[in-house]
Amino acid sequence: MPYVQYALILISTMLFSVKLYAQQEMMDHSHMPIAVPNNALIPALSLTLLKDSMSGYNLVLNTQRYDLSVPPADTMSMQQMMSATTNPSSGFLQGHAHLYINGVKIQRIYGHALHLPANLFKSGINTVSVTLNNHGHMYWTAKGKKIVATLYVNDQTKEFITYRFESFPSKVENTH
Repeated sequence: MPYVQYALILISTMLFSVKLYAQQEMMDHSHMPIAVPNNALIPALSLTLLKDSMSGYNLVLNTQRYDLSVPPADTMSMQQMMSATTNPSSGFLQGHAHLYINGVKIQRIYGHALHLPANLFKSGINTVSVTLNNHGHMYWTAKGKKIVATLYVNDQTKEFITYRFESFPSKVENTH
């Protein structure tokens, strides 16, 4: 009889976990696209990665036609967060970025530069990807493509950036 009880507990725990995972996936907007509106300029994104003199790396986001910003505190409804918002003075789309290392989401980015600790990387080849996102965490798309930049980094080689992919590259480095 204890085996039957153990099996029932195990099955109910698994069902609860599956239900909880499904609910979290439904609420996770970071995997949903939002198209750049037809009347907006398409943002551009490129990445620069530099070895830090102490440890790890320093990542610089080179953007054009995009305003990286913190969402306004308690002033946006969920509907506003899920839609396109623009900076009234520049007319550029607003939002933040998401940082992924080796496919794992690490954090949100609200500015143009950040330090990446060495413990985020494994020895050998790593990927560093950044997506542009609206305030509701949906990733921006234009012309049917995600706005993303990815660097392939290999700490075992002299030129540590081995490959670069940018769906909408910025034309001039260090432009905000």
